[in-house]
Amino acid sequence: MKIRKLLAAALALILVLAVVPAASLAEKIGAEVSEAQAMRKLDNTWAVLEAAEAEAMASGMDRKNVIKAVYEAALNIEAVDADGFSDFTKDGFFFTVDGMYCAYNYRLRNELDTNCEPVTETKIVVPGSGVSAQHAQSPNVFLIGPYYGHDSSFTDQYKQEAQSIANATGGTYTLLQSTGATGPAIAENYPDKGVVIYDSHGTQSGTSSYLCLTTNSGITQEDYSNGWAVNAGSAAYIDGRYILHHITAPLANPFVWMAICEGMKRQGQGTTGYALLEAGCGAVYGYSQSVTFAGDYKYEATFWNHMKDGETAAEAYDAMVDYWGIPDPHGDAYPIMMSPTDPFPANPDGPQTVTCDWLLYGDPEPVELESFSLSANEVEAYIGRTASVSFLRVPDNANQYNLEWTSANPAIATVSGNNRGATITGTGAGTTTITCTVFDMTGATIGTASVTAHIVEDTSLRDALNVEGGSLSFGTSEQYPWTAVQEGDRYLAKSGNAGQDSSTSTLTTTVQMQAGETLTFDYMFGSESNYDWFNFLVNGTQTLHLSGTNNSNWTTYTYTAPSAGSYTFTWEFTKDYSVNSGIDCAKVDNVAYSGDQGSTIEPDGDLDGDGNVTTTDALMALRIAMGINQPTDEQIAHGDLDGDGVISTTEALMIMRQAMGL
Repeated sequence: MKIRKLLAAALALILVLAVVPAASLAEKIGAEVSEAQAMRKLDNTWAVLEAAEAEAMASGMDRKNVIKAVYEAALNIEAVDADGFSDFTKDGFFFTVDGMYCAYNYRLRNELDTNCEPVTETKIVVPGSGVSAQHAQSPNVFLIGPYYGHDSSFTDQYKQEAQSIANATGGTYTLLQSTGATGPAIAENYPDKGVVIYDSHGTQSGTSSYLCLTTNSGITQEDYSNGWAVNAGSAAYIDGRYILHHITAPLANPFVWMAICEGMKRQGQGTTGYALLEAGCGAVYGYSQSVTFAGDYKYEATFWNHMKDGETAAEAYDAMVDYWGIPDPHGDAYPIMMSPTDPFPANPDGPQTVTCDWLLYGDPEPVELESFSLSANEVEAYIGRTASVSFLRVPDNANQYNLEWTSANPAIATVSGNNRGATITGTGAGTTTITCTVFDMTGATIGTASVTAHIVEDTSLRDALNVEGGSLSFGTSEQYPWTAVQEGDRYLAKSGNAGQDSSTSTLTTTVQMQAGETLTFDYMFGSESNYDWFNFLVNGTQTLHLSGTNNSNWTTYTYTAPSAGSYTFTWEFTKDYSVNSGIDCAKVDNVAYSGDQGSTIEPDGDLDGDGNVTTTDALMALRIAMGINQPTDEQIAHGDLDGDGVISTTEALMIMRQAMGL
């Protein structure tokens, strides 16, 4: 009997273990079936569109009417999402098929000079002859040219530049071109590269910029559904998020030079650049407009000559701009650089101050720092806006030092910087000190320099947006700011980019919230349907994404905090490159934070509520600051003297001084 029971238990265990891989296999098979069905929908959709294109071109239609014929065909395909036509450009349109992003581009399909024979080689690796080490942790150079062999307007300019850089660094030069430049192959070759160059066509859709490929091989349903890739029939486009999600190993801090049109398109606000930085790139360069080949070749030659001479990216960028001017000497594209200290510029079609200290070589000739200062003693910025300060060194090529930038009160201003300078961002009204501490190469402190940051609030926005008794502070974008206006019986805030093509107007506030607290506001908007958008974001996550003409009806929206913490709320109105509809703006009013309602508590230091500030209150504040005790909402209201939502040791000391009569 005992043996039978043991055998039965063993059999049961075997059956359980057998079910696990079977379930896993079934799940895998189900996913593969779903993927295959999705790809069949894409193939069937493109078969219809290509037939419509061929018929229109055979009948002698011009490009505008060919695009119109393909568009009308797409409207009648059941698999195409009726509300998925989010973009329309002079070259075609964008749409979705069961949520998968797609694009029809007449220029790339029909107007390229494809008389040249497509190259047969797909990957070329040439060893360099240099001996220098590289700051980017790898001496290797990666050139991506999907349209080499498909468009004879491409020259050998970047092939020669990539080989020249590899020769200088002692690395290898790798080329992916033609249909060999697949999405997976590009992602696989990103690691162990110090410089990555895109030399092919680019495009923009919605909120991202894309590199155009001549093949869709290896792109998945997930890629299309997430917008990391766009299906273009037999071709495809990929952006920085595709690289971020598909790289096969850690990156070696590469510099990415995007010699493509619209690689930093305004609507994207740096989507591709930010994704590549997150993936591990040291800096990303590109253009918001269509750049000319001749203009980019001049920029490139000057920039990389200075880099090969041992200058920083900021120095090479400045030299390039000083020599050739801006925009593009043969067009209207402005050069843009993004790095950990260079965010996407507020005005991408204007001059940019670059601070990136990325170096092509890691071992420059050591030059000792003799003296230093900052470019300003004081700076002023509105909440939500930035100010810059540069580190001035003597001699100006000194490199034997490191800098650390700190803010005395991040609730008023935050700071990010490197060895060349820093960007100060206003977070709350007040004055604080930004300190630059200078170290030698052993880590010993050489000295400090500081700048006083005055952060001011646009009080008109506070008055216009808060409900009666509200206390929220608001910031707005430097370009196309939101403004306070009186309309009838409402004093409200309105976005500032009406009539401005390819623009974004942004409004923000940050609130320290407890779980269950709410932020409520009224809104109204009017825009070109499916092209211009009113968005509401919470900590960067889109919560409202609205388009169309809601010109006269106010709507109320409420957000409930799921947990305690800091919440940054962003309202934005984005416009595409043309056409204005409705009131062509967004309006916001009656912003109400539930934590304001009925609160009469003053931040006076009286944590125990006895009406007096004593050493007992100071001790309670210290225990809270050290994490020993958990404060109540009422204690935070009394002890949060600087308004940042927490009680710190600094506030405990302030309460102690108050209790002692100091």
